Amino acid sequence: MGEEKIHEQVASELQPEITERFARLIEKGELAHAYLLVGSVSMGTFALATEVALRLFCKFSDDNGNPDRTCAECQRILSGNHPDVVVARPEGRQIKVDQVRYLKAEFTKTGVEGSQKIFIIDGAETLTGSAANSLLKFIEEPGAGTYIFLLTANKSAVLPTVKSRCQIIEMRPLAKEVINAQLKEVGVPAYLGPLVAGLGLSVDQGAALMEDDWLAQSVNQVIDWFKEVATANPLSFVDVQTNLVKQASNREKQLVILDLVMTVWRDALMIKNQVTDPEQLHFRQWQEAISQAVLRLPAKSVLVASELTLEGRRLLDQNISFQNVMEQLTLRILFVVTGDFSEERRN
Repeated sequence: MGEEKIHEQVASELQPEITERFARLIEKGELAHAYLLVGSVSMGTFALATEVALRLFCKFSDDNGNPDRTCAECQRILSGNHPDVVVARPEGRQIKVDQVRYLKAEFTKTGVEGSQKIFIIDGAETLTGSAANSLLKFIEEPGAGTYIFLLTANKSAVLPTVKSRCQIIEMRPLAKEVINAQLKEVGVPAYLGPLVAGLGLSVDQGAALMEDDWLAQSVNQVIDWFKEVATANPLSFVDVQTNLVKQASNREKQLVILDLVMTVWRDALMIKNQVTDPEQLHFRQWQEAISQAVLRLPAKSVLVASELTLEGRRLLDQNISFQNVMEQLTLRILFVVTGDFSEERRN
């Protein structure tokens, strides 16, 4: 089940209460001009925005406003070919300048086939400051019959000036059975499911990382590194170069490995504090190994080590190489687990 397959899911199956709320707004003619939908694609952000478009454009909706999803209008929307439903997504790490120019040009036009027009901007957090600011006037006053849906998995990364001009809708957590069904359909094994969910990965991302068994191998390598560094084994430093650096072949994978490192220490801290309910852990399959690795460590050491892992993404964003980030982190944790906090006071 790739990204398009997820997009084809009915929003009412993923977010029934929010979908019903939008249905009432459309029926009463009270749809706001701009919304910020917060959550991953697999939680239904794109599906919800698409549902609104279907309800507005479908010519054969039932008495409750439900689109038939088979008419020409619905099919063009679902296939991404409707001229009055404009979709923009990041290309690489950002929504590009050319895409922003295209959006601004489209905002100045009326609907091609009617009086309504919908804009869906996925990955709103990837808009640069200048790009977002150039769209502010359109977001604030898009014109009659124009509706804007900005989608993000990271609300805090969206500019405050953008958020202030939108109604913010937080997606509800998906039912466990829905998540499990999505993960199973894309081939993510059950034992990795809690990790994919815990890392905040979309189902699509989880599926992509399963290629060539990359995710499973990375998890095992992070666990090996964790057991060594938690027991003050200097081989943990060697592991960074011989295993983790080779595994992190691009930025996306580097970020995932850093998140795995952060998550395993998060679980270690919970276990150290007697939180052993498997439902609250992400590395459930390795609970015993984690417990043994931190058995002799003071709770303070586990806490400090866990806090150190939170800095990885920030350092990577400062253009410090992944290898340097991991080597520095490993050395600092080694100081901590051997009881030497003086190095931490200097950092």
